[in-house]
Amino acid sequence: MERQKGTEQLPEVIYIDDILHTLYTTPLLPWLRDEGASWVFDLRTPQCKRGYIGRWEIRGDTLWLIDVYAWRDGMHTGLPDLFDGKKEVVAEWFSGPLIVEPAASEIPDGAYPEVRTLLVEGGRLVEG
Repeated sequence: MERQKGTEQLPEVIYIDDILHTLYTTPLLPWLRDEGASWVFDLRTPQCKRGYIGRWEIRGDTLWLIDVYAWRDGMHTGLPDLFDGKKEVVAEWFSGPLIVEPAASEIPDGAYPEVRTLLVEGGRLVEG
């Protein structure tokens, strides 16, 4: 039996102190699950099997969803389409760890990036 190779997935991104980081957590998934199967996105590339990329931001102690890039039924779908025209929303539905890779500018030459974990409870940063 031939072993199948996994395809590296496009990560989500998060701004922390106005610096862009890679996010290896998918905080939108609990909301999508609560909304049901009506929000299934088109799979336009094997590099993004979840069908969307979220853009997030930590402001103060709050996790914000500031953009979504997705396609549904062949049409671009963004955050306002999911959240009744809102341009950004507090991620109150999300509780759990955010796994964050530092920005490229924060990684010393020749070093491997060390991920860090931020803990969120009901959209509020409680640790990290």
